[in-house]
Amino acid sequence: MTTMSQVSNYRTTEFEGASGVSWLSKGWRALLLYGRRAKAAMEQGDIKTQAEMINRADRLLTIMSGILDTSDGAKLGQSLQTIYSALQFCLFKAIAEGSIQALDDYDMALSQLDRNFSDDQERTAA
Repeated sequence: MTTMSQVSNYRTTEFEGASGVSWLSKGWRALLLYGRRAKAAMEQGDIKTQAEMINRADRLLTIMSGILDTSDGAKLGQSLQTIYSALQFCLFKAIAEGSIQALDDYDMALSQLDRNFSDDQERTAA
């Protein structure tokens, strides 16, 4: 079993320093890209590309979930875990039901998450 100390050490070494939240934006933007490509593929009837993009998004969400600090008192990690789980549900619904609405919900949630953190980063830097 992995301890929180091991996870923290992994984050620190993997991202070359103490983990912050700014690096998450790159992941969120990749997730947005995969979702938008999946939606375009769905609209064009390209099931292979749709499945590939949803699979990529799901794998990235799994990785991003795995490096969250979700211990007691880690409110951000716990909140992001809840959001990531909801995003994975949207992906599942999109693939299982062929739901464009699920991908629209996925896109809207990720866009809002990225905007909120970008705004917070700008306020912090100012």
